[in-house]
Order: sequence, then C-alpha cells, then structure tokens
Amino acid sequence: MRTAAFTSPLEASIYVEGLRARPAFFVGLLLIVHAFLWTLTAWIANPTPDPNLTVGLALGREWQLGYLGLPPLAPWVLEIVYRAGGLLAAYALGPATVALTGWLVFLFARRIVGDRHGALAVFLMVGVHPVAFPVGAFDSDLVQMPLVAAAVLAWWHAIVDRSRVAWLVVGVSFGMLAYAGPQGLFVLLALLALTAATGMGRAALQKNEHQIAAVAGLFLFTLLLTPRLIWLQYHGFDGALPTGEMTGETGAMSSALSIAGVVIVGHVGLLIMVVLASRFGATDHEIAPVFMRPPLADFARRYVSVIALVPLPLAFAAAAYFGGRYTAGAAAPLVLYSGLFIIVLAGDALHVHRQRQVAVAALTLLLLPLALDLAIAFSSPWVGERGRSTNWPAASAARYITDVYRTRTGKPLEYVVGSVQTASAIAVLSRDRPHVFIDADPARSPWASREKLESAGGVVVWPVRGADGAPPASLAGNLPPLVAEAPLTLRWVRSGNLDFVRLGWAIVPPKP
Repeated sequence: MRTAAFTSPLEASIYVEGLRARPAFFVGLLLIVHAFLWTLTAWIANPTPDPNLTVGLALGREWQLGYLGLPPLAPWVLEIVYRAGGLLAAYALGPATVALTGWLVFLFARRIVGDRHGALAVFLMVGVHPVAFPVGAFDSDLVQMPLVAAAVLAWWHAIVDRSRVAWLVVGVSFGMLAYAGPQGLFVLLALLALTAATGMGRAALQKNEHQIAAVAGLFLFTLLLTPRLIWLQYHGFDGALPTGEMTGETGAMSSALSIAGVVIVGHVGLLIMVVLASRFGATDHEIAPVFMRPPLADFARRYVSVIALVPLPLAFAAAAYFGGRYTAGAAAPLVLYSGLFIIVLAGDALHVHRQRQVAVAALTLLLLPLALDLAIAFSSPWVGERGRSTNWPAASAARYITDVYRTRTGKPLEYVVGSVQTASAIAVLSRDRPHVFIDADPARSPWASREKLESAGGVVVWPVRGADGAPPASLAGNLPPLVAEAPLTLRWVRSGNLDFVRLGWAIVPPKP
C-alpha cells in the first residue's frame, strides 16, 4: 500500500495537496469564504434584519444585566458592533463568530493531532448543521461558541502546557458564558471532572504557582458571575436561557428526545463525508492519500472524548428535567468537536479515499444551504400565505412613523411601544433609533415607564387584522388615552401574492 510520500501529485486533488502544504492557510481561507458567503446571503435574502438582530439591537442599547427571556451578552455584542460598523457589520457578526470559533477549534486540534489532521477536523464540521449553518442572525447560541472554544483551548494550555495565564483566560471565558446562556456550564462540569479524574489534571495543580493561578482564574470567574447571579435570583431566573419568545424564533421543541434527534440528523453531512473517505466500497486503495501524525497521548485522547461526548448528554438531561422549549441551534456550543473526535478515532494514518467525491460533498454542504436560503427568500412571497419576518416592511413603517412624529411634535422620536418584534424592528430602522417599551410593561422594559413615555413622547404600534383598527385592550390599558391614526397599509418588501401589511399606530405627544 502506498503512503503519502509515494502518492503522485497527479493522484491527489488540489484540495489534498493544499492541506498537506499549508493546512493553516486552507483552514483560514475556508472560514473567511464561509463567513463572506453567509453574510452576503443574509444581506440579499433578508431586506429586513432578522428578529434576532432587531430585538438584540433594541435591547442591547439599554445595557441591562439581563432581559426577561433573553441572556444579555448577545445584545451587548450586537450593540457594540452596530455602533462600530452599522447594519452590515451586524449582519456579518453571526458568520464571523462561526469563523472565529472554527479557528479556535483548529488551534486546539493542531495541538492534539497536528496541523493536517486538525485542518481535516475543521473541514468535517461543514457537515454539522447546528455549527456550520448560521441561517439565523447572531444570538445567544452563537455567542457561546467562541467562548466555549476559547475555554477548552485555554484549559489545555493550563493543564498540559502549565500556562498560568491560561487559568485567567479560563476564568474570564466561563464568567462571560454566564451572560450568554447555560450551555457553557456543561462544558465546565466536564472539564472539572476530567481534571479531577486524571493524573495529568491533578499534577497540574500540585505546584504553588499553578494553584495561585487557578485561584486567580476562579476569582475572575466569581467576579464576573456574581452580578449575573444576583440579577437572575432577583428575577426568578427568567432569562437564564433564551426562550424564543422574544424573537419569535420558530422550530423550538419541548422534548429533549426531539432535540437529540435533530442534532443527530444535523450530523448527517459529517457522516456522508466520513463514509466517502473511508475504505468502505472504495476501489482506490493504492492511490488513496495518507495523512500521518505522531501517536496520541492517552490524556489527549481522553480530553477530546470528554469534550466531544459528555457535555451534550448532560445538556439533554437538564433539558428533560427542566422542560422548556429549545431549538437545535442550542446544541451548537456543545458539538464543536465532533470532527476532531472522528479524526482521533481514525488513527495515526488517515487514508482519504474518494478524495474528489469528498471535496464535492464538502462544497455541496457549504453551498447548498446558501442556495436554499436564497431560493426560499425569493419564492416564499409567491407560494406562501404568510410572509417571512425578514420580508416585513419595517423600514417603510419606521420612516413614515418617524417623519410624521417629527412633523407633529418638532422633536425626535424617543419611544416605540408595542410587541417586542414589531417595536424593535421599527426602533432599529428609525433614524432616531428610539427606545422600545415592550407591551407597555415596565417589568419587561425596566428602562421605560408610563411616566417617561408621557414626558418624552412616543408612538404606539400594533398589527391590524380585520376591520377593527383600535389598539388591543392589553396594550391600551397600560397607556394614556390613545387617538389612533389611520392604519398604515404597506407592501411587503417582496410582495408576491401576499396581502398588504396593515399597521395601527398612535402618537403619544410629549409634554410641553
């Protein structure tokens, strides 16, 4: 059987030769292309930003320690990026986060299995749906991915390389995860168990200087965690994880078994590439390229196995116990190392059979979801009865309402009152970028109140269905008497066969 050294360049694809020659360059190029394509697709397919973006931007500007139904870190990051780069930067944030995560996974994988095998591990992740396909915008699940990847890499440096600074990175990473969602907790539990159960882990804490560094990391973790825990306890732990209610996210499931099934199905692409590259049914045994690596240490094998296999079942058990509704994307921070686990299992000599078919499968998995998203965006107005939220005419509504309010009052718009999705979309796309007052409920919007609304002025918005254009009683009951304006009748951005959008609204004039 031939080895990599005797495989002719004519027998190896450009894909394989590139991985051999410059694996880090190829990983970086793939991640940049992936981020660019997903950003471009979102920009073209979504004329109105995804609710994850508009709600996140509307809440992030308030800089609260938490929001009911939504952890605060994703809105904070969105606000910072939006202020720095505008709406396009906000569109790019989700794909860029996936790319950053991929690079951190590669930095870890190359320390375990070497550059070439590490690059293969990252390439396999294009077949893991919860990780590789950021169809939705930047949210709490995506923001956890680079934090988990950074914590796993830093923990390796602390335990194996005996880096004292790495303990500080571990503490900060897990401390920030407390503001992003609960998934990082399961990774932390797995790493603590691995450290306590292995000789390598215990040995890393035997010297005084490493104990001091670990305590310093624990101090930073506690320092970051404490304000968040106080807020959660005060609010009955509402907002510890995203519920989907704030953004109206579809596809949420209540059964942990359903989520597990979706996550397993989400690995089908990875399984296809593994089967294509395996010896099963292959006829190219003599020319299959071989990627060699040094033998793995037992601790490295255990480390990868634990972080790849343990956190996800723990999360499923917690989901089954506590209930609630979750999307398959919630598993994304917990399945970052599926590809690396496969590479570790493959052995020290990794034969890549059907190399061209594997490359075609990888490109298909990269490009097909993009094409499907674009096709659905342009075809859905013609074949569906309900429009997509990213097709809703928020920009037109925001422009008209803001202009009329300014003409009537001579002041910039300060507040938009209504449901979280409608009010947020109008507030973000208004030139005045007002605050949102969610359902006129101070419990959901502690930065606003009826008194502030009456003093500064604002507008109230609500959807109109049927002939009755009056505001809903649940909304009007929390507000001063409203005089409804003539309902706005707006076309969807891509109208197709969709009925017009009818939006009721009223002005709350500011006090003189």
